[in-house]
Amino acid sequence: MNPAVAGLVGAIFGALIAGSATTFGPLLLQRHKDRTEGRQRLEEARVRKVDLVNDVGVQCRAWLLYLSRTLHDRQAGSQVTLAEFDEKCEKLRTSAERALAQAANAGYVLSHSGLADALRSLEEQVRVSLLLPARPEHLAHLHGAANSYFTPRQVVTFRMLDEVLHGRPPSDPTSGTVFERHYPA
Repeated sequence: MNPAVAGLVGAIFGALIAGSATTFGPLLLQRHKDRTEGRQRLEEARVRKVDLVNDVGVQCRAWLLYLSRTLHDRQAGSQVTLAEFDEKCEKLRTSAERALAQAANAGYVLSHSGLADALRSLEEQVRVSLLLPARPEHLAHLHGAANSYFTPRQVVTFRMLDEVLHGRPPSDPTSGTVFERHYPA
């Protein structure tokens, strides 16, 4: 092969290689950047969902804990005024219901769930026990009911966290707990 032709072929191949590197190099870098940003966005979304689920657990626990303590104090003979109860409970209920509503951003519809309804009902029963003279056995029953909600509430929170952390689609976290709703067939 003529050295001039070989040089020309070499120059053409060199130009093709340089041209493809200048074309594909930035494309590959952009593709890598897009993938990294996509993973980062997914991770940020997962962290936000974890925060939402944790907030549900914390706020519902605070509300339930206050109801349980109020019943315990009432059983011990302490007189909790209705005004005190309403003021404190309003703040806790509002925070818990806000957290339950925000859980929708993580895919969980809990605002009108059995969990929310059970806590609202318990609050109403505690309020009535403060208004009317309550028998000790009724207070003991209510206090037992309030305490029985702690573990299933925690199960609901753990189920949601497990699904969020493992990237699974949201399911009904109340299924199989006392908060599960059963609809007639």
